[in-house]
Amino acid sequence: MSDFEYLISLLAISRLGHTVLLLSTRIVEDAYVSLLEATKATFLVTHSSFQAVGDKVSRRTGATHISAVAPADAASHEVANACLPASNLHGPTESNNITWVIHSSGSTGHPKPIYQTHSGALRNYANNFGLKGFITLPLFHAHGISCLFRAIHSEKIIYMYNSSLPLTAPILLSTLKKYQEIQVLYGVPYALKLLAEIDEGLQQMARLELVMFGGSSCPKPIGDTLVQNGVRLVSHYGTTETGQLMTSFRDRSDLDWDYVRPGPSLLPYIRWEEQPGMPGIYELSVLEGWPSKVASNRPDNSYATKDLFEKHPTTPNAWRYYARLDDTLVLENGEKANPLTIEGVARKNPNVGEAIAFGSTKPRIGLFIIPSDKCSFKTDDELIDNVFPDIEACNAEMPAYAYVSRDMVHILPKDSVYRRTDKGTVIRSAFYKDFAEKINDIYEEPDVQGDQVLDGAELLRFLRETLFEIAPSVNPATLENDADVFSLGMDSLQSTRMRTVIARTIDLGGHKLSRNFVFENPSIEAMAQHIVDLWSGQAPKEKVPVEDRMQHLIEKHSSGFKTHIPVDRDDDGDHIVLTGATGSLGAHIAVQLAQSDRVEKVYCLVRANTTIAARRRVAQSLRTRGLLFTLSPAAERRIVALPSILSNSTDLGLGTEVYAHIKKSVTAVIHCAWSVNFNWALESFEGPCIAATRNLLDLCLSAEGPRPASFSFCSSVSTVARTPGNWVPEALPESLSYAQVMGYAQSKLVTEHIVNRAAHATGMTARVLRAGQIVADTTHGIWNATEAIPMILQTAKTINALPQLDDVLSWTPVDVMASSIIELSLAPVADEVMNVTNPTLIHWTHDLLPQLREAGLEFEQLPKQSWLHRLRDSNQDAEVNPPTKLLEFFTSKYDNDNPSRALFYDTKKAQAASPALGRAKGLDKDFTSRFTDYFSTECWGKFSPPAAARDVLFLIGPCGCGKSTAAQALSQQLNVPVIEGDDLHSSLARQKMTRNMPLQDSDRWDWLAHIRGAVMDRLQHSDSPALAVTCSALRTVYRDELRRLSQLFDFPVTITFLFLSVPDSGDLKDRVMARSETENHYMKSSMVDSQFDLMEDPTDEPDVLMLDSTQSKAKMIGDVVDIVKEILRS
Repeated sequence: MSDFEYLISLLAISRLGHTVLLLSTRIVEDAYVSLLEATKATFLVTHSSFQAVGDKVSRRTGATHISAVAPADAASHEVANACLPASNLHGPTESNNITWVIHSSGSTGHPKPIYQTHSGALRNYANNFGLKGFITLPLFHAHGISCLFRAIHSEKIIYMYNSSLPLTAPILLSTLKKYQEIQVLYGVPYALKLLAEIDEGLQQMARLELVMFGGSSCPKPIGDTLVQNGVRLVSHYGTTETGQLMTSFRDRSDLDWDYVRPGPSLLPYIRWEEQPGMPGIYELSVLEGWPSKVASNRPDNSYATKDLFEKHPTTPNAWRYYARLDDTLVLENGEKANPLTIEGVARKNPNVGEAIAFGSTKPRIGLFIIPSDKCSFKTDDELIDNVFPDIEACNAEMPAYAYVSRDMVHILPKDSVYRRTDKGTVIRSAFYKDFAEKINDIYEEPDVQGDQVLDGAELLRFLRETLFEIAPSVNPATLENDADVFSLGMDSLQSTRMRTVIARTIDLGGHKLSRNFVFENPSIEAMAQHIVDLWSGQAPKEKVPVEDRMQHLIEKHSSGFKTHIPVDRDDDGDHIVLTGATGSLGAHIAVQLAQSDRVEKVYCLVRANTTIAARRRVAQSLRTRGLLFTLSPAAERRIVALPSILSNSTDLGLGTEVYAHIKKSVTAVIHCAWSVNFNWALESFEGPCIAATRNLLDLCLSAEGPRPASFSFCSSVSTVARTPGNWVPEALPESLSYAQVMGYAQSKLVTEHIVNRAAHATGMTARVLRAGQIVADTTHGIWNATEAIPMILQTAKTINALPQLDDVLSWTPVDVMASSIIELSLAPVADEVMNVTNPTLIHWTHDLLPQLREAGLEFEQLPKQSWLHRLRDSNQDAEVNPPTKLLEFFTSKYDNDNPSRALFYDTKKAQAASPALGRAKGLDKDFTSRFTDYFSTECWGKFSPPAAARDVLFLIGPCGCGKSTAAQALSQQLNVPVIEGDDLHSSLARQKMTRNMPLQDSDRWDWLAHIRGAVMDRLQHSDSPALAVTCSALRTVYRDELRRLSQLFDFPVTITFLFLSVPDSGDLKDRVMARSETENHYMKSSMVDSQFDLMEDPTDEPDVLMLDSTQSKAKMIGDVVDIVKEILRS
């Protein structure tokens, strides 16, 4: 029991030189046995209430069972004359001995022991606030015993909650009222919830200096209620393995109670590791050397906590707890949702005893609610009605994939039995296992039929209102009755919810909606017509054949091509517009173009809200594929990332000025971007893809040059996948029916025709480049592990088997494909339609499988159906066995006895115009080993999570322009650390400048190297998201030296220059002279002219942002701060 006797007992045992294993009173017998065996404990001391379980554990482990010593009479002669003998223990030796063994909660199995030395414990306890406290935490928990001994260490009184009493609001309140000297309350979130439910409880907590919680996360609604009522709520974060690490201690005016802030002493010993597929979410690791760290689980002796955090959007070095790594729900589409937020919102309701979200590997999230003892509602619907408004409010702030709809809230019986940790929290994995049948029933539950009969305008209005409710991002002004809802922004999860609402509301005449109802009827008009047909019992109106719909789109987007107006223009090299640079093929094309002597600019049009965000997306794409490091600064400057909306027919979303600039220079467009969604119907591709292509063709025809810009469309062999026979010529197919039966392939074939018609109607160069299967690059072997083929290869690891397929493969490495696309796009003479796929063929079973074995993969070779059955019978946890995500796709492809169909592609015309394609080789051992090694080390095996992205902000310009002033503002307002470049000049350089001698380049190269070194040191030894550096950097070559920084780190670093411009040298001289009167600076006003002579305007450097430094100081500072805020947000 966590009472005073407990404290005295453990102190006595420790004083005798023994180690104390602190056992929770809330775990099961097997867990006690496991802990005693793991720690080799020899004695078991129990309270009388645990006598029976103590006997059982003693028999199973051989530990000697002792009953706790009853307290002696304090007034007795024996006690009055008691004297503690000298210990005769050697302090330095004892400091390294184990004092406590505390155990984990056992959320993923048996609890694990964590060992704490005397010295480690003392260092932990020395970290205290020095306040008189009241503790409601159990002493067998790390947080509880730490709070108690921090009070003892600081020599402050601490009141302990009477463990023989139930934890209730009246008892908590009476203690707080009786002992007014209490300054800090230490409690579990449940205790805070109890007090928050009554006004007097809020008042008593508001008078305290601090209210701290630990043991589990505090639901955000409860925490928000407390701080809004004046409570100085402080979140504590630490682990049993590392001791206390950080708190959210801050000024009372700061309401961000849930953001913990690492202190200066901790910063060198922690690492934030961004999680793959979870942008902005980081796991915390504690590094070797942190004094109270007592465990390691990484090869470098660091301790990965498995706790995930998210960064504060504006406050540096502030982090909010997100979830446990093993709490995260991974949906069937790969999205990762945090269940804690929605659970916390539900638990805030006093009628809710417990809430557990579910949905891993499922299409959407659900929520179980277990009523509390206080719940007075008689029906489940009444309880859901009471809770759901708060859930709906939470939904509004969550990403779409994390939405919990009302039909996915389910009530479990009040007396439901489920396994918990010793802290009382649900053991999530055990719950999901115990309730698996119930969870599966929810997703397989037959549709409940609605009873409303709607028709005509009433039905359209219902569908429109439902759509806006489910997909609030859809702009009402754009939702015509025949508009494609996916092109307007609806996603697949929202389409599933829309189908559910319709089925549960509308009378469908006893019929069911197909699972892909919205995909198959992607407008409210089409949905309404289908619903009316079902309700009336009429056979659905026969759909227009897809070939006719394809032809309609071809005609619609092939009419009225612009007439190009020739304009004389100097030949100043190629200016290429490229789409798809954030994908693998587009990234390789961008880099190869930038490295070409004939290319002046590569304009990468990407989806982004700002230019900064666009630049960051492209840079990350290049980095991920190992390409950023291959670029020289000059080549990197040729790549210009621009935010765009390709479906915007006016200016591609670039804005009038940028669009006009591109028209003046563009010589070629290479179009690689396409929506990859195999559920979409043909019409869903019209706006974002087909119409976008027409808009790009119009750009080519608007080019202000002697001829239209050339256009290349990166199509796919899926457009001809159903060609009869075995041979595909380099031409448009004879029939539109030759496209694979899915909207993706059909939309690409429609576009092939539009591009070809543009060439014939206008005389422009417009080519269709039909790409085959693209695989890893030849240098690094990097290949997207979530694609179908890599998923098949991964089954060699997960089920120790690969299928024996009779497939002939034409695999083209992505870098070879990129070279071929570029050559075919820029070739003066080439055909209109070409098949771009490797002419050297290999066989899956005869060639690939033996090479995989040579590369080190071990697997059993099975017939395709046997392989499929083994995959179906394997572990279906998609986190452990990712290929199961594609089980349905693999079943449709391989669960049959059909022989494989070989389709061969004529590539003679493509090879004639592309030497790279002509030289393409088939698979060999080296290439296979390269991508196999990449999968094994980076995707399937252990890998280091990517580190957080960082920004380096260079404040540049001549002396006196305000660089230091702006840097100080960034430091004061945004907590951005600053490096003063002037401080890094050599002594010789300073002497030169003091004597009014201009520096030579030899001086500056050393200086720039010093700056790079200082930046590297600062970034590697701090976790600040941004760093500001003042440095004149007047010439492009100097800035190029600094740009090299982005290639010197193992984590993403974005370099941005803020050029503080002052065009008048006289103004600068006045500023420098004024500075000289207050500062003893070596830079004199006479040096201004030499700097002006040296200065080069950054007319062709997209990472340089110009700011007017002639405006008022306050306005200049405001502009700098606003720009940096935007950079940090993007």
